[in-house]
Amino acid sequence: MIPRTTPLVLAVLLLLATLPARADIIDDFNDGNDDGWTRVSPLEAFGAGAAYSFPGGSYRIEAPVSPAPGSVGPARAGALRLDQTYTDFDFSADILNLNLLGDQNTVGLMARVSDLGLGTTDGYLFNYKTNGKLGIQRIVNEVDTLIHEIDLTLNPAGSYRFHFTGQGSALAASVYDLAAPSVPLATLSGVDGTYASGNMGLLVFDDSPAGDRVAAGTFDNVMITVPEPSSLVLLAGGLLVACRRRR
Repeated sequence: MIPRTTPLVLAVLLLLATLPARADIIDDFNDGNDDGWTRVSPLEAFGAGAAYSFPGGSYRIEAPVSPAPGSVGPARAGALRLDQTYTDFDFSADILNLNLLGDQNTVGLMARVSDLGLGTTDGYLFNYKTNGKLGIQRIVNEVDTLIHEIDLTLNPAGSYRFHFTGQGSALAASVYDLAAPSVPLATLSGVDGTYASGNMGLLVFDDSPAGDRVAAGTFDNVMITVPEPSSLVLLAGGLLVACRRRR
């Protein structure tokens, strides 16, 4: 005899079936464009607009030297996905050949970004500095505060996968060598509840003491997902078990 499914269980199963797939955003830039991304070039109004290109099916962002580091800040640029807002997130991207110009540059992944603008941008940043620092930072009005940082020197000729996650106030990050991607080279974690939701993006930043250098980075294979709806899965499983016991 075919077991009966109660209306409540059926409703939960139908809800699970209509939930969106985990992978909200996937972009390998093989199409040679950044459709869906919003380019962010804070110094464009001051004659220092960033350049965006697609070498070999990747995504390169280059910000020229700031015309006035003391008043408008150093070179910086990025790209954001403003079409999606995330609370919990799972964000990964490859950073190719590091290929950063100068020895005081920062490249990384931004999460839960809001109030986008010159001197106003907020959010979280998982970044690598070419002077040998890997960190998670809180950004308030474009000013960073460390949450967790470690020493790590990556090969400028290497390619790496950066992975950044957030569940509630718990943040975690790791970096992998694409030549041996099964084991992380380093992991970081921290707790910060300042920002509950926002947009996701990519960033390059001149972190030199004088703020008088260019900033650049090359990205690929971006994936931004939402964690599985585990509570609903558990609810459906529990209801099915209860129904079977009643039978």
